[in-house]
Amino acid sequence: MTAFPARDLEWNDLKLILAICRHESLSGAARELGQTHSTIFRRINSVEEKTGVRFFERFPTGYVMTDAGRTALAYGQRVEAEFNALGLEVLGADGKLTGRVRLTCPEAFAEDLAPGIVRRFRAEHPEIRIDLSPGHAAVDMARREAEVAIRATRTPPEASFGKKIGDFRFALYAASSYLERAGTRTLDAHDWCMIEGTLPWLVPLVWPTAEAGLPQVVFMSRASRAVLNAVAEGMGIALLPCYFADRYEEVERVSDTVAALDLTLWVLTHPDLRGTARVRALMAHLYEELGREAKLYAGNTRSPGGVNLLPRTDRGSGRR
Repeated sequence: MTAFPARDLEWNDLKLILAICRHESLSGAARELGQTHSTIFRRINSVEEKTGVRFFERFPTGYVMTDAGRTALAYGQRVEAEFNALGLEVLGADGKLTGRVRLTCPEAFAEDLAPGIVRRFRAEHPEIRIDLSPGHAAVDMARREAEVAIRATRTPPEASFGKKIGDFRFALYAASSYLERAGTRTLDAHDWCMIEGTLPWLVPLVWPTAEAGLPQVVFMSRASRAVLNAVAEGMGIALLPCYFADRYEEVERVSDTVAALDLTLWVLTHPDLRGTARVRALMAHLYEELGREAKLYAGNTRSPGGVNLLPRTDRGSGRR
């Protein structure tokens, strides 16, 4: 292993190096650390300058670890694991209904439903602060990226503890103005509004390949609400979570739920945190709140109106 002057390397420097190693890019590290790309650029240059060590080679395709970078990664992962284990043990033994709980949940849930749920929770537990992190990506609870997660998945992570709320389903939605304009056409010939990353979900249900479907996409966004608004404006049809779209009269459901995309909704935490008073209190509150709306998440509160764009023989033939 390559040696470098560890006395000049601080824990925050090592966290920075670990983040760049994990993502092999400054943009990925910036997202993980909640900083800007330019800040990460300045920080890694400063770390390399003060230590006199080059941890990464810069290429157009990304940042590649040098021998020193691989050494820092190996040591950093061990230090991080011990640090996180300490945090889990200390937090897991905390019996006070005070402090902060980091909650992660889907982006649309964070915008529409979470504020009310958190308000009602804090009415009972005013000394607990909830930090909300929207996103669909899996979180590493061993690294304490969040203490509680609301996740729609087929199989929750093995290193997790929690409760299954119920089914989580998707369907197709459109505005009446679009349907009138579109007339009769096959599903693959419609204009589509897409949540970024979901096009492959409709293979082979709608198109044989994602590339075949791309010309039909007229609007794409990472934000679920932007896609819903595009549908409401009559731009096209979209595949959306039922719990999100069924609450809005501006759009109508134009298919049954897509069985092949069925997931289950879970409330999860790290096993070491299940005894933490504030984590336990929040999870119990989420069990109750989400359980009351189980039919909404399962797509059982609305049904297709006069239009059903998904032929019965094709329902459930997609994959994810």
